[in-house]
Amino acid sequence: MFNITNFLIIGLAAAIGAWLRWVIGYLFYVLYPGLPFGTLAVNLLGGFLIGMSIAYFQTTASTISEELKLFINIGFLGGLTTFSAYTSEIFSFLQKGEVQTSLLFLVGHVFGALIMAYIGWYILIFLMD
Repeated sequence: MFNITNFLIIGLAAAIGAWLRWVIGYLFYVLYPGLPFGTLAVNLLGGFLIGMSIAYFQTTASTISEELKLFINIGFLGGLTTFSAYTSEIFSFLQKGEVQTSLLFLVGHVFGALIMAYIGWYILIFLMD
């Protein structure tokens, strides 16, 4: 439900997630300046944490506030990495036995994002020439 409290909860949690992402990225950059291990690390961490969150909220659904779910899943993990939302959606399809749908979204996210990145890059380069 949209209200100002939820809006602020998500914003605060997203900031915390984004700050953590920056710190992790920076630390990995210091260790391995030529490789994007920080991004991989936060995406893997986000996948791990969203899996834990899904399991926890499924087993304690009646006692957990909606605000806490928003704080963790949408705010913190969304700020840490949008990869966690993607992982959650694919995981949900797989849990329901919808393997074809999960594969379609898996391919769509990965290749779609890469294609869109190329299109955005190409358009900007074209406009700047």
